[in-house]
Amino acid sequence: MLYSFLALLSGVNVAVSIMLNARLGAVKGLYKGAFINYFLGLCVALPLALIVTGFRLGSVQISLSELFILTGGSIGYLVVLINNNITPKIGILYVTVILFIGQIATGALMDILAGEPVSIGKITGALLILAGLIYLVKAEKE
Repeated sequence: MLYSFLALLSGVNVAVSIMLNARLGAVKGLYKGAFINYFLGLCVALPLALIVTGFRLGSVQISLSELFILTGGSIGYLVVLINNNITPKIGILYVTVILFIGQIATGALMDILAGEPVSIGKITGALLILAGLIYLVKAEKE
């Protein structure tokens, strides 16, 4: 139950973050807004990382073969840039639903590549969400 609540809280955080970042991008500009987002994220993450590691960040080691894990920040920056650009044009609801569909599809693809089974429930859920998005778009046009 706790993990379900935390997942729900994370989803709310994503929607609020997209909305705030889009507004920041509109006020400060696309690139400045994304930079401010990541700079403030660093200002929060660094003290937390220091506290969690007992102020021993030097003990964290990444091998040369694991450097790909550092690409998450670059990908996240691109996501913020894209979201800041499209949210004012199509709205937060569409961006959030499309982002969610993309996450489900990517998660399923990663499961397949890792040799893990993708349940029929996951596929059905993704298709239902996609059908809801299509219905929403058609209903809004009428």
